[in-house]
Amino acid sequence: MPVKKVKFKTSTHKANRRAHAKDITIARANLLRKIDSVRNRENAIMDPEIQETLDEAGDAQMWAVSADSYFPCEKTERELPPGQYIVSFSDSKGYFFQKKIINLDELIVLPDSRSEHVLNSIQHFWTREKMFRKHGFLWKRGMLLWGPPGSGKTSTLQQLSKLIVDNGGFSVYVNGDPEFVAHGLAIMRKIEPDRPIIVMIEDIDAIIERHGEAPLLALLDGELQIDNVVFIATTNYPEELDTRFVNRPSRFDEIIYIGMPNEKAREVYLLKKNPRLKSNPEELTKWVSSTNGWSIAHMRELIVAVECLDNKFEDTIERLAKMNQNKPNSENGEGRKPFGFT
Repeated sequence: MPVKKVKFKTSTHKANRRAHAKDITIARANLLRKIDSVRNRENAIMDPEIQETLDEAGDAQMWAVSADSYFPCEKTERELPPGQYIVSFSDSKGYFFQKKIINLDELIVLPDSRSEHVLNSIQHFWTREKMFRKHGFLWKRGMLLWGPPGSGKTSTLQQLSKLIVDNGGFSVYVNGDPEFVAHGLAIMRKIEPDRPIIVMIEDIDAIIERHGEAPLLALLDGELQIDNVVFIATTNYPEELDTRFVNRPSRFDEIIYIGMPNEKAREVYLLKKNPRLKSNPEELTKWVSSTNGWSIAHMRELIVAVECLDNKFEDTIERLAKMNQNKPNSENGEGRKPFGFT
């Protein structure tokens, strides 16, 4: 019995060793296959053509669908998030909307100003859809703002942009070919037929100089025109615009002069940006009277120079007044005192 028992144990031990060796062989083969797979992937990534393909996919995590075609993309949206956009074009993407990152000083609605009138007028327009439909008109509006540099035209545009974004719409800033914007808006209307839009055309005279009149006319009321939209344009030089822009309602229905801030508007701005003046009415009066005829930009510089840089009030007033009255001239600039930023 003891001999048989020993033989049984020896036989089992050998069998276990063979099974263990077989397991090691299988594990080693699996490990080698994994190593080869990793090496193959590394070699594939190093291949320039494959690397280019992967780069084109970017951070794609899902599929965009067009008819029976599927395209890799990071994510999909049923509608554009509220914000300010520009419309661009590329051979690979076609027309597309690119969201702008806007960094602005705090926007202030100044009382008793033409800018306030513009804001109120646009807010009223958005409530009148039924009346436009009743009379068979496109629900659209156009305004051309003109006035001296620094009068607040750009600030008015940004206030309008903020107004519509805060209410779930979006604005489009025309910074290139207006034809791109016209096509982009037409595509957008197929996807989002009811979204309110503001189209901002800053320095319209400069855009016409770069791209001509035809693309801009097509954007305003051409074959691709849309409704539920407000077009707002600005210019410092309305006399340079053709009558097709300044005397053609349905393109620009209102031509509005934006002048320099009046006394009440200057007081509101100075108090908002320089709260220290609230406790000193006499000094506030001095600041308001000294800035008569000044732009927002000039008042901003006054506050920056005096409050932030600790410059003297009288010296800053004199410098900025000269800045308003003089224009730099290289022919007689030698030896002259500075009158701008110092």
